[in-house]
Amino acid sequence: MLTIKRLYSEPSLFEPVEFYNGFNLILGETTDKSVKTNGVGKSLCVEFINYALLKDHNQSRVAKIPKNDLPENFEICLDFEIGQRQITIRRNVFKEDFPQLFVDGKLKPVASKSQVLEYLASLTFGSTRSSESPSFRSILGPLIRDEKSEFKSIIKCFDTDKRIPPDYEPHLYLLGINPAPYNQANRLNRDLEKIKAAKSKVKENIEALTGKNISEAKADLNDLKNQVDKTQSDIDKLENVEGYDIVKSEILALEEDIDEKRARQEVLKSELSKINLFKGDNYIDEEEVADLYNQFRDGLGDLIKKELSEVSAFKKKIDDFQRSLINERKDGVIAEIGSLAAELKVLDNRYKEKASLLDQEGILKSLKKTIAIHQKKIEEYSSLNSFLDSYSSHEQERKHKDIERKNQIHLLDSYVIESKGSVEEIESLILEMHEYVYGNQQCSFGVEVKDNKEIVKFDLRIHDDGSHSIDREKVFFYDYALLTSPSTEGRHPGLLIHDNIFEVDRDTLIKNLDYVNSTLGDLSNKQYILTLNKDMLSEQDLELTELDFDQHVRATYTKEKRFLRIDYQELFRSS
Repeated sequence: MLTIKRLYSEPSLFEPVEFYNGFNLILGETTDKSVKTNGVGKSLCVEFINYALLKDHNQSRVAKIPKNDLPENFEICLDFEIGQRQITIRRNVFKEDFPQLFVDGKLKPVASKSQVLEYLASLTFGSTRSSESPSFRSILGPLIRDEKSEFKSIIKCFDTDKRIPPDYEPHLYLLGINPAPYNQANRLNRDLEKIKAAKSKVKENIEALTGKNISEAKADLNDLKNQVDKTQSDIDKLENVEGYDIVKSEILALEEDIDEKRARQEVLKSELSKINLFKGDNYIDEEEVADLYNQFRDGLGDLIKKELSEVSAFKKKIDDFQRSLINERKDGVIAEIGSLAAELKVLDNRYKEKASLLDQEGILKSLKKTIAIHQKKIEEYSSLNSFLDSYSSHEQERKHKDIERKNQIHLLDSYVIESKGSVEEIESLILEMHEYVYGNQQCSFGVEVKDNKEIVKFDLRIHDDGSHSIDREKVFFYDYALLTSPSTEGRHPGLLIHDNIFEVDRDTLIKNLDYVNSTLGDLSNKQYILTLNKDMLSEQDLELTELDFDQHVRATYTKEKRFLRIDYQELFRSS
C-alpha cells in the first residue's frame, strides 16, 4: 500500500499538508472579497504530490513556475509509506533528475531519478516479475489522473493535448490480468509499423527503378537474369578459345591505340579547318584612294597614294612571312592526318584479324563493348534483385511478427478469461454505485481482447451515456471500484487522487459524496484524495449530505490564502 503522509517544502513556500487513511478533501472556498475558487492552488497541491512521486519534470506544471521566483535550491518534499517502509523524497526543482531518497529516516545512496523509481517499483510490486507488472510511474497514471485529461476516458489518463496513446498495462494489472502478452503484442505492433514503412520505401525504389509494380518487376528480373546468362555464356565460349587470354589482351590494346589515334586525327582535322579560314590578302586599292582625294584637292590624292604604297609594301613582307609559316603548318597537318589514316588502316586490319579469331558464329564483334554490356546488365540485375529480396525479406518478417502478435493476443485472451471473476467484481461495484446515484442498474462493464491496434477494449456503459458530465461519472465509478474492490487487494497501491472530477449537477455531486461516505469503512487502510470547490454546494446542500466535511478537510485555499505563497506568471511551454 502507498499512503501519503505529508507534503511540504524546503524552504517553506506553503503550509504543510497532512494526509490520513480514508477520505481526504482539499477545498477551494470563496471569501467576502472574492467569489472565485479557481486558481487558488488545489490542482497545484496535487501536482506537487505527483512531482514528488517523480513525475517527468517537463510534463509537470512545476516546470512552468519561473525559477527566478523560487528560492535557491527549492525542494518539494513528500513523506509517504509503501508497506512497512517510511519513505521521504526531497526533489530539488533546480536538480530535478537527482532527488534525495530517505528510507526509514536514512539517506539511501542513489545516483539518479531512475534508480529511485526502480526502488519504489520493487517496494510496490514486490516479487512480481517486471514483465508482469507496470512501472511505478505507469501504475500512478490512473491513480493520479491529469486534470487536463478532462476525465473523458477511463483508460486515457493524461493531457488530451499531448495525444499520448492509451496504455492498458496498469489497468490490466489492477484487474489481475497478466499484462506481459499485451506489452509483447504492443511491441510487435510497433515493429509491424516499422516493417510496413520499410516495405513502402522499397516498393517506391522498385517503381522508380523499373516504372512497374512488384509483380511486373519480378518478370523484369527474370528477363534481366536471362540476358546476364546469355552474355556470360558468350564470354565463357570465348574463354574456351585457345590462346584466348593473349588474343584478348592484344585486341584490348589495339582498341585503345585505335581510339587514341582517331582522337588525334579529329584534333588535326579541326586545326586544318581553322587554317583554311585564312583566304588571300586584303589590301586597300591605292588608285581608288588617290582618285577620291584628287576630287577634293589637286595633288593630295597622289601624296596619300605614295604613303599607302610604302605601308602596303611593308605589310606584304610581314604577310608573306606569316603565310609561309601557316602554309608550312598546313602542310605538316595534312601530312600527319595522312600518316594517321594510313596507321589506322593498318590497325583496323590487324584488329579484324585478331577479332576473327574470337568471332564464332557472330557471337562477339567487340570484346570491350560486350563486357561493358554484361557489366551493366549485372548491375541492373543486382540492384533490382536486391530490392526484391529486401521486399520479400520484409514481407517474411511481417508474417512472422504477425503470427507472433496473434499468439500473444490469444494468450492475453486466455488471461482475460481466467480473470473473469475480477472483472465481474468490478462490474458489480459499478452497478452498486450506479443504482445509488441514478436509481437503476442500467450499466455494464467488460474487458474484451481485440485483434486491432489497441488490442484491448474496456467497455463501460452507464445511464444517459455520452455527455461531458457522464464521462466524468464513468471515470469516478471505475476508479473508485478499483480502489475499494476486494479483488484488487495486493495489486492496487491503495491510493486514488481525483482533481476537480465532479463537474456534475448538484444532485449527482451530493449522491457521489454520500456514496463515498457510505464506503468509508472500505477506505480504512486506503486513501481517496479529492479536490473540490465548496461553492458547488449551498449551505442547504451541506446540510443534506451525510458527509461530515470538517472531519475530512486537509487544506482549504482561497484567493487571499493560496496554496503557494508567491506571485508568479506561468511560463508557456509547447506540448
